[in-house]
Amino acid sequence: MPAAPALAQLDDPAVQADFVHHDGLWREATLQVRGITCAACAWLIESHLAALAGVGHARVNLTSHRLSLRWHSAEQALSRLLDALQQLGYSAEPWAIGGLATEQVEENRQALRRLAVAGLFWFQAMMATMATWPAFNLDLSPPWHELLRWLACLLTVPVLAYSCVPFFGGAFNALRHRQLSMDVSVSLALAGAFAAGVYAASTGRGELYVDTVGMFAFFLLGGRYLEQRARQHSALGGLGLARALPLAAERLLANGAAEQAPLGQLKVGDRVRVPHGGQVPADGEVVEGLAQLDEALLSGEAEPQLRQVGEPCLAGTLNLGPAFVLRVTAVHGDTRLSAIGRVLEQAQAHKPPLARWADRAAQVFLAVSLVLALLVGLAWAWVEPARAPWVVLAMLVALCPCALSLALPVALAATTSALQRLGLLVVRGHLLESLNSVDTLVLDKTGTLTLGRPGVHRVEPFGEWTSDAVLAHATALEAGSRHAVAEAFGPAALAVQHWAEQLGLGVHGVIGGQPVAFGQPAFVAGAGGFAEPSPPDASCQWLLLGGEAGPLRLDRVARYAA
Repeated sequence: MPAAPALAQLDDPAVQADFVHHDGLWREATLQVRGITCAACAWLIESHLAALAGVGHARVNLTSHRLSLRWHSAEQALSRLLDALQQLGYSAEPWAIGGLATEQVEENRQALRRLAVAGLFWFQAMMATMATWPAFNLDLSPPWHELLRWLACLLTVPVLAYSCVPFFGGAFNALRHRQLSMDVSVSLALAGAFAAGVYAASTGRGELYVDTVGMFAFFLLGGRYLEQRARQHSALGGLGLARALPLAAERLLANGAAEQAPLGQLKVGDRVRVPHGGQVPADGEVVEGLAQLDEALLSGEAEPQLRQVGEPCLAGTLNLGPAFVLRVTAVHGDTRLSAIGRVLEQAQAHKPPLARWADRAAQVFLAVSLVLALLVGLAWAWVEPARAPWVVLAMLVALCPCALSLALPVALAATTSALQRLGLLVVRGHLLESLNSVDTLVLDKTGTLTLGRPGVHRVEPFGEWTSDAVLAHATALEAGSRHAVAEAFGPAALAVQHWAEQLGLGVHGVIGGQPVAFGQPAFVAGAGGFAEPSPPDASCQWLLLGGEAGPLRLDRVARYAA
């Protein structure tokens, strides 16, 4: 069956050029999926798509709701895969950073609305229900007693019709594809409790526990909302590579003029000017000037790397020196940065053995709990039929594997996010399970283990100046600079007048009526009119203050306690 026309457009090679990576006849794409509410949704999507012909893998990152899809172009079309996804009740589109932020805002608003409705009507239904209890029903006439029973049922309808839609929708999709999920157990418990409440209200027999529908929905929705926020927090922490690219680049035209071109419009062969403090927008080679690049994001190398004319530059690196001109050699999904991003995305979508075990265990546990509830219900129907429905409902609620289905994804997302904040990227999910058994760490880097950012290691005062005074003046000068060295200093306490920066050399200004210069030894020596110190020390930045000069030693070494 052909896909819908809107989906068929995604089979156009020109459209796929922006988000599909080619590997021979195999195609890889990252898609943003809408409609995922829990781990069961991710499992259903993965198992259904993986069973289709020509699909290499389909992995859902529950943290970011991104689908990593690999398919064989000769056997399968992207539009048919997306159509199969829609039949499951989910929609997908090419992933983009801006779309992710918009979707997260809307998800949070909708989740809060469902949670608010469940909480509000639960409290109202609970008050109506409590009024019918014998402990509170002291002088309530029979008509009022009946009215309150029906009022409690009526107040529960918005909870079921609006707040519980994700549960019923997930259960319907799972049963339609002959699968079991947590939503199936939850939906049976909610529908059964409401049906029992309507029965109690209409017959006047049995306890009116209809308010438990609102309570159960409220706490489940609250748990899912907290899980959702934890996942979103982790997803934002994982966008470091994607956010390393600028939104636009300064493209040089053949007539010598320059224009601001969106990143998606860059082509191989374009000449791009990368300003001081700017990020390289695409892979390329230097054609004019000298590039001084901070490649710590991609390679972990702490020291700036020099690139001369004809040498390569990578997208996402930061230009610490003067502006230079770059000729683009790779754009979009063909850059080194995109390749690293695909590896990380696939690694995050790949479930570790513990997560796969939890998915299987939840399936088995759910099936066993449903069968057990049925058997216990039949036994009670034989012994005491009036209590059988209430026992079955209690078992459905108590045996719902909420913690097993929610806790593990949240724990993995929180762990991954914490490691990302430390600058550690997880490329294999199973590594998280093996960290507790690691007792020795072996590094293959020949240099020093660094944090990737500079820090003031030692101040050598000169003349009558104290270390604190020298550091305060250097901090004031660096406060307005975008150079990587400025990261080594905190907030400034002194005011600077006539501040100016010599790109790649240093900064100078006037503090307290005195000319002050800070930067490379040759720059400071020229400002003070004395000879450059020899031999030069790359770890030192010099400060000229009151006619005297001395070094501030900068170091990127990370020191760890034994």
